[in-house]
Formats: sequence, C-alpha cells, structure tokens
Amino acid sequence: MAEEPKSDGLRARLIGKLELLAGEHGQSSDVRRRLFPPPPDPVPETSLRTSLAGAVNRAFCQSEKFVEQQWRADRQDAHADILLFEKLLVRRMRALDVPMFAPTMWRTADDQNSAYVRGTSKAKAGESPHNFGCAVDVIHGTKGWDLSRDQWAIVAHVGKELATQNGLKLVWGGGWKFWDPAHWELADWRSHKIVRS
Repeated sequence: MAEEPKSDGLRARLIGKLELLAGEHGQSSDVRRRLFPPPPDPVPETSLRTSLAGAVNRAFCQSEKFVEQQWRADRQDAHADILLFEKLLVRRMRALDVPMFAPTMWRTADDQNSAYVRGTSKAKAGESPHNFGCAVDVIHGTKGWDLSRDQWAIVAHVGKELATQNGLKLVWGGGWKFWDPAHWELADWRSHKIVRS
C-alpha cells in the first residue's frame, strides 16, 4: 500500500481535529466544506460557442460594406496604442468571422456633450479620453451595440488578451458600473492627452 504524502496526511488529521472540536461544541461539522469549498460551476463551453456563433457573419466580413466601416472613425493623431489595439482587435475578431469596427475614436466637445445629454456617456466635454485621442469604441458590423453579455465577454476576453500580448495598458468599459462594453481606453490616458490644434 502506497504511503500517504505527508502534507495530505497532515491536512486529513487537521480536518479530523477541527471536525471533532466542532462536534464537541454542538456545531454541525461543515469544516471540510468551508476549508475546501467545491469549485465554481464552469461556464459551459457550449454556451460560449453558441454565443460566438451568434456573432459570426462570414459573408459580411467579406463584403465591401465591412471594408467601408473600417474607415468610419476619425483616427488622425490618435494615440499609437489605441490605433494598434483597434487594428489588432478588429483583425482578430475577423479571423473568427465576427465583423467589428470602430465608429468612434476622437469625439469633439459638442459630440461629447451630446453623448452626455443622451445618457450614453457619463463624461462631459474635456472629461473623456475620446476628446484626446486616447479611447476607441469597437462594435459589431451588423448588430452594433446589440450583442449579448456573453458575446461582449468574448470580445473582452480577446481584447484583454491582445492588450496583454502587446504590452498595452488598457481599461475595458464593460467592467464599469456604467456598463460600456464597446469602450476601450488607455489606463493612464490623462498623462497621454493629445490636444488637437
């Protein structure tokens, strides 16, 4: 018979003693469950595949309209990290047959105040990284912002992975109380502000 590893034997003895003490004090013994809780239920892989499949549109990715969308955002003089990130995210999602594009990178003061009044932004003019070329919104080519939470989670996962791989310090708006899953900004955008002349 194989000998039990010392650490496992010590753990078993410790749990046994704690259960014994709990029983002596009239407490129900859930020591084992509290010390070693079961792992959380994993997200079913089929759920993610189904969500991804719902965002796929191979025909649109190959269309002229998709190509035209790629030129919609004003990129002139935007921060190099934002430009790189947008390019990488769109390219990676396209490789998955998910058409994404950036409708907004720069935002004028008037556009920012308009977004604030509409309630689509919590920032007034001069308070948003969009006003300084330090943010980008990336949305679906045919569904716009109307992706499910799971679909946005896939986009976020891909975006965060790309940011890490390329040493880009970005913040995703889907992690905020004011949920803005299309939004990506430089983590320290205030120190990288670009002022247009």
